[in-house]
Amino acid sequence: MPPGMGLRTAVRNLLKKVFGDSVYREFRDAYRNVLYGDDKREGRVTGDLNDSKWQSVGTSTYKWVSPSKALGVAPELEEAKVAPKEPEIDVVEEEQRPLLCEKFLVKDYLLIDYVDKSGNASRRRIRVEEVYAYDDGVFVLRAWCLLRKGYRTFVSTRLKGCRDAFSKETIYDLLFRLKKRSYSDPGNVAKEILDDLTLEIVIAIYSLMNYSTGKGYEKRYVSGKKKTALVDWVLEQSMAKSLLATLDADKRSEVEDLVRESIGDKKITQSSYESCARAMKRSRYVASSYDRYEVRRQDLILFVEETLSGEGAKDTAVTRLKEDLLDPSFRIGKEIDVEKFLKEFDKVKQDSKKAERKYKSKKKEEVVSKGYRRFERGEPARLLALEVAMRHLEDCLDEERVLIGKDEFEKRIRDEVAQAFKEEELKQAGEMFRKRVGHGISTAYCAFGLRKANRSWFTDSTGKSWLDLQTRNQAD
Repeated sequence: MPPGMGLRTAVRNLLKKVFGDSVYREFRDAYRNVLYGDDKREGRVTGDLNDSKWQSVGTSTYKWVSPSKALGVAPELEEAKVAPKEPEIDVVEEEQRPLLCEKFLVKDYLLIDYVDKSGNASRRRIRVEEVYAYDDGVFVLRAWCLLRKGYRTFVSTRLKGCRDAFSKETIYDLLFRLKKRSYSDPGNVAKEILDDLTLEIVIAIYSLMNYSTGKGYEKRYVSGKKKTALVDWVLEQSMAKSLLATLDADKRSEVEDLVRESIGDKKITQSSYESCARAMKRSRYVASSYDRYEVRRQDLILFVEETLSGEGAKDTAVTRLKEDLLDPSFRIGKEIDVEKFLKEFDKVKQDSKKAERKYKSKKKEEVVSKGYRRFERGEPARLLALEVAMRHLEDCLDEERVLIGKDEFEKRIRDEVAQAFKEEELKQAGEMFRKRVGHGISTAYCAFGLRKANRSWFTDSTGKSWLDLQTRNQAD
């Protein structure tokens, strides 16, 4: 048994090696079913999709019947053998949905009854990878469909039945189940850590590499001792420590590996650095008693200074960083070098296409899943939406516009991001372009200190949505 590996982990790995992942999971779920017994709650069942009994009462709960009546109410539907011709998503419905969304990662195997936009019903097995949850209560699953042999999206309002793919037990509240599982999903925990430190990670990589390599975008990524130092620093931050404390040793190690992989993958453009640096810079809207941004700025500068100790580039990097983050008289350029931006962003898109081809070329389920998540982390539409949103938020503060129309603001971001893509690229991305932009904006709000819990965005009595930038320093 390798050093540091627990007995449970060693046994689990042995069983997977002997029987394979899929058989191991069936054994595991069967064992849990025997161990915990049948769930005695009343629940939702799968039945005739045209029956009036199937009127849903919400986006994550459905028609309730007692288990004793289940067999009579829900004759089995045959699992689909042929993939539906129509897309799962209705483009008109997609455009009417809010742009802003909360994204979380979770891996779950489900057997769903789904009705497409044309009213065709099918039962199919899926492996959920991502969930996009919207303010209007609707959530969308991004999952590997075993029927279509590819990634597809499924809207909660079109789900008419859902069971665990292995135990066949009815799932009573799907969104609750997915959120609960996401808390211990290593990919989601790593995402939460990285999202919380979005600004610092971009600034740190640029500061550590730009002045020592002198070769632009292609060399602005960390490796070796600098990468190790940055990963260790990230994992020592309060958010990371609190999230990691809830996990067992195996999952904690997996999260650390994912954080290390993500940080190693990042290449930083000049414009993304400037957007992040401006967002972290001291603003006139700072609480006099406590400024969390001041603490984070000073900690970041100290980290860069210590990591570059002994290098000739240290003084230049630290001096520039202090000017960009602390000096109120120093202004980071607002004007974008369009030629340089387009050149660097084209390389971002090329890197993304390589990552997409790589995961699509694999056949093993776990390898495809890992590659897909890696591809999504560097997806250009999300990265650009994050950058553009932060730039416009900082402009609003500079112009003392602290109350702005939310829908108009987000549409402006989406339109500006779309301009950086060719028509065929937008067509290929399809409805995922909108989701990625929405997630990028959501990450920008978080990085900028805006929180829904602090009423950073709200709807007034007339039904209009607003963003209140004065709440940014009330976060945390």
